[in-house]
Amino acid sequence: MSLIFSLAKRFLQSRKSRTILSVIGISLGFMLLTSSNTLMSTLEKSNENIVEEKYGNYDLIVGYQNSSLFLNTSAIDKINELKNVQQTSPFLYPYIGPDNPYKKEMEIQPMYVGLKDDSLSKEHEFTKLSSGHLPRKSEVVIPYSWSKVKNLKIGSTLTFPFPPNEEKTVRVSGIMKKSEYLHSVILFQYDWLSKATSQDNHVTTLMIKLNDWHLKAQVINQLKEIDPKFFIDGQIKMDKEREQLGGLKPVVQGLNIAVLIGSALLLISTLQMSIQEKKKELATLRLLGAKKTQIAWLVISESVIIATLSAVLGVIFGIGLSFILKDVITKISGIWVENIYIEWTSIIYSVLLGILITILASIIPATLAIKLSPMQAYRQSSGTGHKTRIVSPFFSVCLIFISLALSFFNYIEINDPKIYILSAAILILSIIIGISFLLKCTVKVLSFIIKPFLKQYSLLARRNTIRQLRRSIQIAGVIMLGVIISMVGISVLTAVRDTTEKSILTKYPLSHVIDSNSEYDKPGLPLTFYNQVDSIPGLKSVPVYKDITVFTQNFDESHIKKNSKLMLYNVNKKREVMTGLQGVDFHKIKSSLPLKVTEGTINKNQLNQGGVVITDYGSRVLGYKLGDYIKVIHDAELNFKEDELWYKNEKSKEQVLSLKVVGIIKDYPMQEGPDIGIYTSPEFMKRHFNTDSINEVYYKIIDKKSQSNIENKVESLIENQPSSKVILYNRQTELKTLYNQFNQRIAILLSCVVLICLLAMLGLMNSMASSLQERSREFATLRALGSKTKHIVCLTLVEGFLVTLGGGILGILFGSVLLNQLLLSLDYKSLTLPWKMILICLVTTPIMGIVAALIPSMYLSKRDILKELSS
Repeated sequence: MSLIFSLAKRFLQSRKSRTILSVIGISLGFMLLTSSNTLMSTLEKSNENIVEEKYGNYDLIVGYQNSSLFLNTSAIDKINELKNVQQTSPFLYPYIGPDNPYKKEMEIQPMYVGLKDDSLSKEHEFTKLSSGHLPRKSEVVIPYSWSKVKNLKIGSTLTFPFPPNEEKTVRVSGIMKKSEYLHSVILFQYDWLSKATSQDNHVTTLMIKLNDWHLKAQVINQLKEIDPKFFIDGQIKMDKEREQLGGLKPVVQGLNIAVLIGSALLLISTLQMSIQEKKKELATLRLLGAKKTQIAWLVISESVIIATLSAVLGVIFGIGLSFILKDVITKISGIWVENIYIEWTSIIYSVLLGILITILASIIPATLAIKLSPMQAYRQSSGTGHKTRIVSPFFSVCLIFISLALSFFNYIEINDPKIYILSAAILILSIIIGISFLLKCTVKVLSFIIKPFLKQYSLLARRNTIRQLRRSIQIAGVIMLGVIISMVGISVLTAVRDTTEKSILTKYPLSHVIDSNSEYDKPGLPLTFYNQVDSIPGLKSVPVYKDITVFTQNFDESHIKKNSKLMLYNVNKKREVMTGLQGVDFHKIKSSLPLKVTEGTINKNQLNQGGVVITDYGSRVLGYKLGDYIKVIHDAELNFKEDELWYKNEKSKEQVLSLKVVGIIKDYPMQEGPDIGIYTSPEFMKRHFNTDSINEVYYKIIDKKSQSNIENKVESLIENQPSSKVILYNRQTELKTLYNQFNQRIAILLSCVVLICLLAMLGLMNSMASSLQERSREFATLRALGSKTKHIVCLTLVEGFLVTLGGGILGILFGSVLLNQLLLSLDYKSLTLPWKMILICLVTTPIMGIVAALIPSMYLSKRDILKELSS
């Protein structure tokens, strides 16, 4: 084996320029692999610190959401004994839940929370203080908004009720940080609060820190085994930010694979060139008695040397590149990076995988080497052309037609995303099988097209390109890979961005949203709050009232169209539809948003008397027309029994309402997606269902000069609300986040495509240098017959032009099909062609071929004619 390695090293040294170019190209792949691993590890570490600062360094909260259930000592011990549980800390909510016996007494009071002053409880958002310290006996921590509105400070005293016991006066020990979520929470010392409320040793929830957050799902299952009634907060948002880094990690991993494939193709091309150049030496070895397996191991040994050397250089330069790109990656990701973290284990695994892939890729040229006839190779009778078997082109073309037919049939009849994915996989397989045949056909067509412009070069360039096709296949494959990745990647990311942007604009039809964040069966914001917001000068607002769930009572099932996704329920042995009944201030909507009435009118008096408005979509799907009556019943009048809904009692039948359709609108602006809702007036909802609370308030700032002042006024109104759940959304913030994430992915994608282009250019440069070296006598003969130097250079440039443009055109064709298959699988409704990307690829790919072929052709033009002819 040592002899084979020694011989492989000599062969590589004998052609240093080709070996150096190959090592540079493959080391670029390893450099990206190392750099991306290092930067992702750095981002994950930095992001972990940010996430812990944002959400707290804990993993779970388990317990109950009512005041009648508590975690007993046995349950707490079982939780602490779980293998992956590192630390726990108890919390007490003495007056939580709708079953609280002191609900009326505590209704106007903030939420009392008892906690211990330990390291874990200090990770909770409650304990992030702007000043002071956590409470001790007879002390309290208050919200930031209280300190401002009520002019309270450290040392101030407050009196609170503690039923069933008497009121107690406590001293302010700390003030929370400013937060839109913590307007109505106050903190007490756990032991003191449990005694003050006569709930000694009661634990409502338990805060848990795990040894490994990746095992969270396993621990959650174990907790459910202890008590299925447990409420468990799994910090899902925290985990998503940990895992995805805003979606960067899967994108980087996917592109790493693409670059490794490009590097493997470059290695295959290099080794095939090596075999072609030293076929005499291989033939001599065979004639001297070398076995086929030894020849194969010789080729594989070359790949091991190239891959190992490339990996070492790639790791060194990749780590250096990581330090250089530290500031750039901070801007792209939006995550502050202080130090570069190098995870050697991850890098070693990734590099070993890369080496393995490149070595496995060498099996193809190794197989080619053992098939080489010694006598033909020695006589130089075997050409460099690539003979394509008839079976492969036929099979490839059949797969292409199957993929297209399957996609077309799925588009017309089934619309199953899985079938589009299957079609894409079949198409990729057809490319792999038939790339030689496809490239050959493309080169012939291109040479025919350019023939009128380059008469003296097109025929000879086509012949030379096809003759050197074995070397060109991998280079064209790398070009195709880059074109397909750029077309599919950029187009899919753009489509996702546009869809998400549209969704955000639909979700936030005005620039800001105040969300009550209340549960379905709980009241939202009071109407007085909306009136206060609406009265702010320079602001236009629209209220969205809380809706109720109703079931139809006269639905005609025959109106349902085939393949309709409308869900039906059995209500008193009849199939009915569940929908929402909501009060709407149509006057406010009309003044701020477009509202198109397609039939009837929107008359407030009619709505007050039981008139309703539905959408065009709702009319088509449900079958109700203008003037029809929709009979509905409130879900509160129904009970579930054996998977069916039944009237609660005889009186429930009397609660069926008959609502007349007085108007049909194109779309309800405050609803996203298909809408079968029923809309009436707020007065009607108040009179019949005693509901007039506000779920959301949409508003936009008209007076831009006073924007800061208006925003402060709105925040002040929110802070004065007793609920701590109110959330203020800013559409511009959502859009900014979306655009940042889009730019992140595009930057990473383009950097990968640039690297793949460099691999292709280095491979083509290497291939052209080897090919021109072999054909040096041919070119010398042409020059001796009168051809000028510039003609020789132009001929080689046309060859490079044909190879890269051929790969580019194939990439465009297959990339366009793959793009639409992927978009359709993502439920994108229409077919698309990215014309800008197609034009860019048509321009850049031939330029790459010309640039890559220029240096070898210029070198060849300076060779001595007589020396070449006499050799």
